Amino acid sequence: LEEHREDSGIIYCATRKGVDELYLYLENAGFSVGRYHAGMGGDARKNSQEDFIYDRIRVMIATNAFGMGIDKSNVRFVLHYNMPQSMENYYQEAGRAGRDGEPAECILFYSPQDTVINRLLLDSKENDREYTEEELRLIRAQDAGRLRQMEAYCTTTRCLRACILQYFGEKAAEKCGNCSNCLEEFETMDASE
Repeated sequence: LEEHREDSGIIYCATRKGVDELYLYLENAGFSVGRYHAGMGGDARKNSQEDFIYDRIRVMIATNAFGMGIDKSNVRFVLHYNMPQSMENYYQEAGRAGRDGEPAECILFYSPQDTVINRLLLDSKENDREYTEEELRLIRAQDAGRLRQMEAYCTTTRCLRACILQYFGEKAAEKCGNCSNCLEEFETMDASE
C-alpha cells in the first residue's frame, strides 16, 4: 500500500468483519480507504462506491459483493486478503486491475485458515430457492471441489498463469516468466526429514 499510495486499488476480504477491521486499521494508519459489504445500508454502499469510482478514496476494502458493474480502468492493484472460494471468483476479481492496459499487480495472501473460513461460509450459504436433498448434495460437492482447486492454486509452485488458463480449459506455456512462481527459485527438500 505504501508503494501505491496514490493509486487506486481493491482489497478483497472473505467476511464483513474482516472488511470492517481492515478498514479501521488502514484508516487509522492514514490511508485513503473506503469499505463495501452487504451488511452496510444501501446509501452507504452507493456513496462508498461513488467515492471510489471518482477517486475521492484510493482503496476499496470489500467482500465479493463489490465489483459487479465496476469498470474503473485505473485500478493498479487487487489484493486478496483472504483466499477466494473459487478460481472463478479469483479470476473475476483479479481482472479488475489494469483494465487500461498499464501494469498492475494482483496479490493473493493465503493461510490454511482461509480454507476453514470458506468451508464455514459455504456451509452456511443461504440459497434463494429451495433445493431437494440431492440438489443440495451436488451443490455442496461442487463448492467443495472449487475450494480444493483454489487451495491447490494457492499452494502450487507451477506457473500461476498456466494454472488459471488450464483451469478454464485453455492451453498455456509451461512458464509465463512474469508471475511470482516463475520469478521465484524454489528449493527442493525431502519432506521426510
